Amino acid sequence: MRDGDILATVDLGSNSFRLEMARLDHGQLVRLDYYKEPVRLGAGLDENGHLTSESIARSCACLKRFAERLSGLRPTVVRAVATQSLRSAKNPEAFLVPAQEALGHPIEIISGPEEARLIYLGVANDLPQDNHRRLVVDIGGGSTELIVGVNTQASHMESLRIGCVSHTLKFFPDGRVTAKAMERAVTAAAARFEEVVEQFGAHQWQLAYGSSGTIETIAELCTELGDAPELITRAGMEKIFGRIVGADSKKWGFADLKPQRAQVLAGGLAVLMGLFAALKVDKMRPCYSALRQGVMIDLLERLTEHDMSTDVRYSSIARLARRWFVDVVQAERVQTMALQFWAQVDNGDVAARDWLAWAALTHEIGMAVSHSSYHKHGDYLMRHADLAGFSFTEQAHIADLIAAQRGGLRKWQNHLGNDSFVRAVLCLRLAVIVCHARTQIDAPDLDIMVSKDGVSWTVGQAWQAHFPLSAYLLDEEWQAWLKTGLAQS
Repeated sequence: MRDGDILATVDLGSNSFRLEMARLDHGQLVRLDYYKEPVRLGAGLDENGHLTSESIARSCACLKRFAERLSGLRPTVVRAVATQSLRSAKNPEAFLVPAQEALGHPIEIISGPEEARLIYLGVANDLPQDNHRRLVVDIGGGSTELIVGVNTQASHMESLRIGCVSHTLKFFPDGRVTAKAMERAVTAAAARFEEVVEQFGAHQWQLAYGSSGTIETIAELCTELGDAPELITRAGMEKIFGRIVGADSKKWGFADLKPQRAQVLAGGLAVLMGLFAALKVDKMRPCYSALRQGVMIDLLERLTEHDMSTDVRYSSIARLARRWFVDVVQAERVQTMALQFWAQVDNGDVAARDWLAWAALTHEIGMAVSHSSYHKHGDYLMRHADLAGFSFTEQAHIADLIAAQRGGLRKWQNHLGNDSFVRAVLCLRLAVIVCHARTQIDAPDLDIMVSKDGVSWTVGQAWQAHFPLSAYLLDEEWQAWLKTGLAQS
């Protein structure tokens, strides 16, 4: 990345969609534009957990407007992430297909822990490096993220399925805020947060910060009602409750409260009051950076220096490999070989190269479950692990490679129309074969080609004579590719 380059992030939250654009200026990100629309995707789930056609259409209309502003930017500098509503929806593909077409960029569904990590990354970038242990709270439309950390390093992260939209719909469905309904809503929220007191109670931190729209709004209302500026207290929230209970939202009389935020204020207030009670929080300061800034910082780190050893994803993969007792020497051997093969067929897809590298390092994680069909067990473990730095989509790509590292290829016919997948899975399968003896081996005399006509490779006669078993296995692999119709005779 160079000075003047522009990055953009799109945050598809349960309450609002946000687009932020920034320019890189001497290593700092300077905001250029910010757009926010209260789409309320979380309220678009029907009783069966499916996103309705109306909510999908509303979302796509918003994303088309965002796409107009993003036009002209390289795909690599734009990252769009979706959170709780898409995580919980029973029909995410019904949303993703038209939404990605409307936006013109891929949309990643990120896990709750990954959302928490990125939120903390955004917030920590806005706070002083004071060595204090801090609690960071982000109340979204469908989930609340809790993080404890020091400076830029998070130590505990959690995502709970409770948010301002979901809590409002559950306890204030008709928009009326009664004392009884609020008492029930606060009690329910406190019970939810009591489950994580050990990790996030007051004994774990010194300062409390909050991010995103709900907490920003409550902080502004506390100040308007006489609290200290930029501070949320229990007394301040009690004053807000006293103003809204039993009254129509149009008569609350807050100076700058927007109608869209007023619709979910009661639920968000109940969530925060319950959190204060359960975690023994006395005061909280708002922070005006959140998920979208964290996503942008993470994107910048990926683009600035493509060095896996400094990538948070490398640490995640390494931890996963250790957890499942992977033979690291063999994994690195296969990775080195796979990347040497990739250099012969490189099509410029950096993401596919990375997925190949991660898959090679974890291709044997399934052996911790059973040697039989270990590639299938590895597929499952990769697909369902909590991995910092990865979206569900990225994990699925890596899991597909792990599953396809051995066995027949015809079951992957739908994936073989993807040029990058073909190149990556070919390199991984060949690397696993060449390194099957689990001893150090130099790169073989193997020339690989991948084109629109298919795949092919040639093996030097001398190498085949020296490694007859490997040559036999490579011939079997050739037969597997012949059955797909991709091998060039």
